[in-house]
Amino acid sequence: MLDMNTTEPPSGHSLASRVNHEWSRLTRTERKVARYLVAAAPQDVMLAAAGDIARRTGTSDATVVRTARRLGYAGLPDLKNSLGAHLGAGGAPQISTRLEISQASKDLADASSAVVDDARERIRRFGAGLDVARLTEALRLIVSAGEVFCYGWGSNELSARYLALKLNRAGKRSRACGTTGFTLADELLTLTPQHAAVVFAPGRALPDLRLLIAHAKAMGIGVVLVTERLDQEIVDMVDVVLSDESSPGGLTAEPLCAMLLADMLVLAAMSVGKEPAVDTYALLTRLRQEIVPDA
Repeated sequence: MLDMNTTEPPSGHSLASRVNHEWSRLTRTERKVARYLVAAAPQDVMLAAAGDIARRTGTSDATVVRTARRLGYAGLPDLKNSLGAHLGAGGAPQISTRLEISQASKDLADASSAVVDDARERIRRFGAGLDVARLTEALRLIVSAGEVFCYGWGSNELSARYLALKLNRAGKRSRACGTTGFTLADELLTLTPQHAAVVFAPGRALPDLRLLIAHAKAMGIGVVLVTERLDQEIVDMVDVVLSDESSPGGLTAEPLCAMLLADMLVLAAMSVGKEPAVDTYALLTRLRQEIVPDA
């Protein structure tokens, strides 16, 4: 699923595009660094030294720098500058936003108010952009599936685990996954045409994500993608795309609106299949009472 083109990508290409382009030519340790660079929040990469990235990936400073150069950058500083430029061009919050607010806030009340205001604006925009037709199609795929495979990496794994937890409680068999690399291949072995997949992805496409979606489609599995923004190639491969509003000020957690979407889907699924939900909640209550009789 990776681009095997041997020509150099244009200098304006995103980090994810460069990783896809160069993947087959990277060494095993360079792939560790490349996978981290794409999966991590851009702000984390922009603030990290080569040694920080080396520790997080189990590699060396030299490998980090070499990987940046393999991807077509002059070095790690050039890679960071490119990330900052792409963030600005895409309207995403700059890392300076948090720093400016933290310095301007006189006390905890000011900082707390800024976070709440950011969340309110984010949820308002999220609600205004809801597409009921797409939600309905996503619900159809979930309800008709024998099991729902919920996937997300990094902070998006929280959304995947939350959706799987709530669907199981509603009587719809589900499981969550957040693995990447070779271990993901083992997870994909268990998928069957009776599955539906709900994928929570940020605006960055790991090679793992491309593999997951391509494999799901080859198996005849319906795929729902929840994302802020992603390249058109990925969008064209899935059945339903649900928009996940980004934080306008960069102050609220990435999974915020994704979890709201999860709640909407679970509530709708419960309304379609009331009996399984009632039976499952009755069993859940009994099991809890077995654990803590007086609760």
